[in-house]
Amino acid sequence: MAISLNLILIIVELILLVPTLLLLVLGQREERGRQTLLREMAKTARIVAREEYFGSVRSSMQSATSTIKGSITGSQPKTPEQEEQVAKIVEEINRAKARGVSIQYLLPKSQDRLALASSYKMAGAEIRFHPGLLISDIRYVVFDHRLTVIGLPSRVGENEPTREGYMIPSEGLAEIFLQQFDSKWAQAINYDDYLKELLVEIRNHNPNVSTQLLASELKVPEPEVKRVLGLQGAKIS
Repeated sequence: MAISLNLILIIVELILLVPTLLLLVLGQREERGRQTLLREMAKTARIVAREEYFGSVRSSMQSATSTIKGSITGSQPKTPEQEEQVAKIVEEINRAKARGVSIQYLLPKSQDRLALASSYKMAGAEIRFHPGLLISDIRYVVFDHRLTVIGLPSRVGENEPTREGYMIPSEGLAEIFLQQFDSKWAQAINYDDYLKELLVEIRNHNPNVSTQLLASELKVPEPEVKRVLGLQGAKIS
């Protein structure tokens, strides 16, 4: 009986040893993969200034053939230069959508992001809002699962526009960003639902508010307000 018990214990230990060894091997492979990715990034990353950053985004949009996925600040333009940049991005969204490219943007869940979100949505992009996105954090766009354009603010912890960025043609890095993007995308609220949420909140405080005033308050076109209210079955003059 004792021999049988010892034999059983040895077999159990061997069974447990196999997955342990497997995890060690996989861990080593993962570490080698990370080192390879870092070397690849070091070779291919190119820092770009603000103007080059937006130029890189536009040129990458022009060459995109399948997907554009980005986590962006969605800040309203404050200068004529910024307004021109947004207008050019809207044009590229229109053109990319006409080519059949899928375009998805994540924005911070904040009312003041609606104006730019509305422009991008009407141009053909799919928009969602996530409460966990930080305005001062990194912003990025991944094109066709192979090229990542990363934007950085001039100061951390403040609502600063993009001052410089990096262009990294690396499928490995693109995959890392896409995993983070897809995770947050699944948790985020879509444009219509968020706009409806804000409209209902305003109407609860002022039931007789007009669609014109609602549009002015949220800085979105009045037809958008009417459309979303129509989805809800509401009637407001």
